[in-house]
Amino acid sequence: MAHKILEEDAVKAMLERGTQPLDPFPGTQKPWRCRCLTCGDESSPRYNDVVNKGTGSCNGTCRSRKIAAKLTRDASAAAAIMISNGWEPIGDYPGAGKPWPSTCRECGIIKRKRLSQVQVGAAGCTNCEGRDIDDESARKVMLDAGLEPLVEYPGGLRPWLSRCMTCGHMGSPCYSKVKMRGHQCYSCRSVNLSRALRLTDEEAAASMVERSLEPLEPYSGGVEIPWRSRCILCETVLSPGPTLHNIRSGQGGCPTCAERGINPAKPGYFYIVEHDEYAALKWGIANVEKRIAQHVAQGWRLVARWNFVLTEDAWEIERQVKSWVRNQGFPPAVSADQMKYRGHTETVLINDVSIKELEGYIVSLAGRESVVPASE
Repeated sequence: MAHKILEEDAVKAMLERGTQPLDPFPGTQKPWRCRCLTCGDESSPRYNDVVNKGTGSCNGTCRSRKIAAKLTRDASAAAAIMISNGWEPIGDYPGAGKPWPSTCRECGIIKRKRLSQVQVGAAGCTNCEGRDIDDESARKVMLDAGLEPLVEYPGGLRPWLSRCMTCGHMGSPCYSKVKMRGHQCYSCRSVNLSRALRLTDEEAAASMVERSLEPLEPYSGGVEIPWRSRCILCETVLSPGPTLHNIRSGQGGCPTCAERGINPAKPGYFYIVEHDEYAALKWGIANVEKRIAQHVAQGWRLVARWNFVLTEDAWEIERQVKSWVRNQGFPPAVSADQMKYRGHTETVLINDVSIKELEGYIVSLAGRESVVPASE
């Protein structure tokens, strides 16, 4: 059984250790308000900590003095540490944690170093390491890289507003990146990438011929621009025609010859379907009713439809709708894995484009209302 500490014994023990209790004894494990007999500060140490563990009874001035005394070094010893780490101190020793002007023994530059940092290994000289950069030298690096700074040097890792001396584009590359990698201009970079990736006229035409399509006009240079062409197999003229991007990714080709696909010369329709779980809309075109049934089987429901004598007309509207949605920065709402019957690239979240907005845009293109209103 634990021995009970009487209050008079507890008070006596605390007094012997230099502190005067100010409140009744609360117990060995609870804070006890006391006054230090040395400095007069009040604190609340625990009896068990002071008497049994031997910790200090004063958490105020006395504790600070003890810590300072422990850390205090003789001025000569402090200077010796600075010198051994490459710094010649200037003036009197201010204390371990205060800046002490010192001269680098390697390059002669004067820096304000702290002994507390130097003695734990942070004694490097930024000038010797090449990290001290002034505005003039930084500007020279930028100008040599073809960039004209428009504001003062902000620091090596901060964006620095500059003008490209090649294309005139304004950007904010970091000095450190320019010094390490050279010219940094996103406009020039885009042009260079475009040039590197651009197909030659012969390569572009060969891609079309591989899909049995004969180009009827010169290559425009853009892979997303429709290319008017003629099907080599059935002589159907595709106008505006597929994009080179679709052709090279395995899509497109002649829909008339396709074993499965859409015949632009036959009647068809443009549709909008909605999926509650995905909170998404999908638009598309088709020649057959089976297309809607495929979507319904996957949890979609029809909300709007426009019929066309020629599916080619619906195709043009589909192209415009996709361009309208993507130009606003809205990405597809679902992944290819979520669309068993394809078409994920023609989807958008309802939070981005509502049914009413999408239907209204299609009405403006088609010139008539849906035969299946979105409100049903």
